[in-house]
Amino acid sequence: MNYYHVDVFSEKPLSGNGLSVVFVENNMSERFLLKIAQEFKQFETAFVYQKTEGIYPVRIFTVQEELPFAGHPVLGTAAVIHKVFEKNNFSADIKMNLGKRTVFVKSKIEGPCFSVEMNQGTPEFINTISQNDINEIADCFNLSKNDISTEYPIEVVSTGLPYLLLPVETNLEKAKIMQSGLEDLISDYKAKFVYLFNPATLECRTWDNTGIYEDIATGSAAGPLIAYLVKNGYFQKGENITLTQGKHLKRESRLTGRVTDTKEAEVIIEGMVAFFSEGKITMKDFS
Repeated sequence: MNYYHVDVFSEKPLSGNGLSVVFVENNMSERFLLKIAQEFKQFETAFVYQKTEGIYPVRIFTVQEELPFAGHPVLGTAAVIHKVFEKNNFSADIKMNLGKRTVFVKSKIEGPCFSVEMNQGTPEFINTISQNDINEIADCFNLSKNDISTEYPIEVVSTGLPYLLLPVETNLEKAKIMQSGLEDLISDYKAKFVYLFNPATLECRTWDNTGIYEDIATGSAAGPLIAYLVKNGYFQKGENITLTQGKHLKRESRLTGRVTDTKEAEVIIEGMVAFFSEGKITMKDFS
């Protein structure tokens, strides 16, 4: 099986968010796919299947589990598909199937890199968290209630994965997951993960729910945050919004997006993709 290693949300290799993209030759077991993702040790690995009726089926795994959707794997995978199958075309419109969801992606060549744009669809505003419930959430991240903005609402928003959006005014650099049980806590609010952001600078941070892995750049969280910022009047529809992430991992990334000025108010996320390496997996499915 051929694979590519790309860096997403960056114009140069060895920065941004790394991604492994594997072209699957046949129906391999879920257990084997997870083992491959664990071997690469990227935050996520995307597995691409043969195109059917113009659509590429894609599965996305972290080192722990399969995800129904993730942002930077979609962008990075689109760039790889463009490079491999559409290399003679300056731009490419790519459709991917992630489970029951079809994602539309546009890719274009920009020098040695690819600029990729994904339509995450219409956001879902799921929940609003009371300020009275902030202490327990703040404690989980080594923060106090005083670090959390009282002017920005705390909401759960989804464009594929539901994120609890936590506005952290001070001490974002000190944030880390301090205790177990975060996943159970935020599930009560119908959230899968938490995305911390500084309202003044739009610097962002997030982790897997164990706190072991901090993500460098999170497209699936950027979409909900951009939708939230427009919905609450901090930006306008059609206005480009730039987030930064990954500074504390020394891989600062830029995530740009907007909400379309249409009735559907769809979220568009954009990012650069740089190519780092390619190779071949020789091992066969062991299951």
